Amino acid sequence: MSEGYNLLEQGERLLAENRLEEAIERFRRYLDDYPEDIDGQYQLGIALYERGELEEAVLRFERVRSLSPEDPRGFDGLALVMMERGDYRAAVELYRRALDMDPENVDLLNELGIAHHELGEEEEALEAYERAIQLEPNFGYPYYNKARLLAGRGRYEEAVHNLEIAISLYKGEREKLVDVLFELAAVYEDVLDDDKAVEIYSEILLLDPDNLEALGCLGSIHLDNCEYEKAAAYFDRLIRLDPQNDNAYLEKGYAVGCMGDVEAELQYLDKCLAINPRNKYALSNKGAALMERGMLDEAERFLRQAVEVDPAYSWPNYNLACLYALKGEKELSLDYLRRALDLDPELKEDAIRDSCLEGLRHHQSFKELLE
Repeated sequence: MSEGYNLLEQGERLLAENRLEEAIERFRRYLDDYPEDIDGQYQLGIALYERGELEEAVLRFERVRSLSPEDPRGFDGLALVMMERGDYRAAVELYRRALDMDPENVDLLNELGIAHHELGEEEEALEAYERAIQLEPNFGYPYYNKARLLAGRGRYEEAVHNLEIAISLYKGEREKLVDVLFELAAVYEDVLDDDKAVEIYSEILLLDPDNLEALGCLGSIHLDNCEYEKAAAYFDRLIRLDPQNDNAYLEKGYAVGCMGDVEAELQYLDKCLAINPRNKYALSNKGAALMERGMLDEAERFLRQAVEVDPAYSWPNYNLACLYALKGEKELSLDYLRRALDLDPELKEDAIRDSCLEGLRHHQSFKELLE
């Protein structure tokens, strides 16, 4: 008996370490001898769920329910699978049945809140999160999830308050703390407080110096604020850590282009397109850079490719309008300008100022487009 339970303990430890194949092997060996053990069936179900083997996970959770109809774990496990499948209504019903058996289980309440949130049932989600917090004020997840919901409603101060509580609760748990800090940084970006967002992303890098997402976010913020050298430095770090990250080359190219080095911009765009030939932003930016150098025929080819990849992307349509204006093809230029403005009316401001469109200023159709 002790040897069997040793297998169960080993499986639980391996599962906690995310060594899923080894954990599953231990649980299977344990269940060969104790097929009606509820803990073994449930833990195997969780390991299978984590590995994405949902069909067998369902069988294991159903087995828990048949062995012990009053054990909430069978319903909880099935709810996890329903969440993974996107069937949030079924998950809500399963979590409710589990809570009927264990009404003060804060994990179940938190998960129920997430399912309601996914269904757009925000009041029900808030009720579940607040009930979990009331029962266990030192449980961080419901504060985090409540903050995400509040931020989505534009209630940013309340969201920050809840995230700060979650941060205080996760001080010793790096992985959880990083997740909460990302959410806090996103809130500050939403309220256009870039300085605070930069501060939070920098905090993440202190915890995890090679965090690719934080490096990308910092680069993008500096890029948006026209701090091109700082942006380029972050994208350099990102490229060193992840040489196949096409968007890092794209953004680095944009940064050096804004610093006046169009040749370097083209080199970075080529590296981006070598990784992902259908990156619409790189295709559009390369077309624009080539147009700036007077290479209109080659620029046209890349801009048309960008439109083919995504006809709803406004910038290559706008740049084609500029290109055809430079070529003197006024009707074609107006046609692409009309498409661009339909997709993004804010481009009117660019069209008013753009010297490329100078030849269209007195054209009646151009005036009508800008009215």
